[in-house]
Amino acid sequence: MMTKKTTSLENTLISQNVLTEVQTIRQQELGARVARLESYLSSDPDNNVLLVDAFETALQAALFTKAEQFLTYAQSKQIDTVGWQFRASNLYLAQGRFKEAKAVLISLQEMHGPNPAIIHNLAYIYFQQNDFAGALEQLGNVVNDTGHTIQDISQHQVLWLRCMHRSLRLEEALEYVLRQQKLNRLSDQAAGVASLIAVDLGNMELAAIWAKQALLTDSEQVEALVANATVALAQKNTDLSRKCLLRALTKNSTDGRIFSLLGFTEMYDMKIEQALSYLQNAVAYMPEHIGTHLGLGWLYFIQRDLHAANAEFETALALDRNFSESHGAIAVIAAMQNQVEKAELHIELALRLDKANFSAPYAKAILSGEANDAEAIKRLAQRLMKNRFRIENHMLRVV
Repeated sequence: MMTKKTTSLENTLISQNVLTEVQTIRQQELGARVARLESYLSSDPDNNVLLVDAFETALQAALFTKAEQFLTYAQSKQIDTVGWQFRASNLYLAQGRFKEAKAVLISLQEMHGPNPAIIHNLAYIYFQQNDFAGALEQLGNVVNDTGHTIQDISQHQVLWLRCMHRSLRLEEALEYVLRQQKLNRLSDQAAGVASLIAVDLGNMELAAIWAKQALLTDSEQVEALVANATVALAQKNTDLSRKCLLRALTKNSTDGRIFSLLGFTEMYDMKIEQALSYLQNAVAYMPEHIGTHLGLGWLYFIQRDLHAANAEFETALALDRNFSESHGAIAVIAAMQNQVEKAELHIELALRLDKANFSAPYAKAILSGEANDAEAIKRLAQRLMKNRFRIENHMLRVV
């Protein structure tokens, strides 16, 4: 009896469905716990321990209306005033009410001085608002204070490194990580973020070490999974790359970088339809990523859709007119369409920018007639895709 072989995309959907079912069950369990705590509170309404437990459980279950009821009651009784002010900020954070959360946290900080939890949450608000400088200013003293334990500052390190990554301060971030590692003060969670920074600096050795450190503690740490996948792809281990990326996708199903790497993984294995689907998702989530547009263009090219291929190559070129491979790719399309003058112009530009340009020589071969039959063109596309990771290595970073 024949069995249907599932595709990577189908496996992703299956994994996401399983994850959704698990999350639903968890939500139901939390909801039931809230109901039990509420019944206990009916007999002992001023029990602050029960109130805190009920509030935190409702917040975890995303039962915000119920959490707000517990909050309002506690504040009306003036129980644990400072604690409930902080819990109010947590509710606002969970609801995305950053302005209100920020106001409460700043007030607490002004009244009671610096506190690691307040500092972290303020920095998180700045991060969510893309104010990375503001977040880094909040976190600077904490992440460099040896008076705190690694456990105390783990989340601060993670957020600080994410801000450095998003600010493109990669070298500074790497120096910090190496310094913390030497002092044996690099948390496993922070190592996961560091592994992605190492990837984007082209240091695959450090990326592999830090990804392993993070994944031994948390096998679902997204940055570590993506870094591990990138290292695996660089080593042409597409099975491991695919496995890591599919796990990462169940944790973040709207991440363009994960989709892009999945596309390149399938591209390397010449799984064209799957690669096409992944890269189309990738450009939807990160439209300014040059490498993904080029990869998608070559997939269209191998399908003989020259119009769609050229559109992707032109998009890549518009994003950075000094990237050699965009010019080389456009030269190949122009040569295929017998647009000699255009092809020669982009060949010249491609080789001027990078003498080792991979696609420009093929454009030359097409113009000269050395590669003008369908099979030769197909071999060209296959060789381009097999070398795509080498070409796009630095472009696979998304910072």
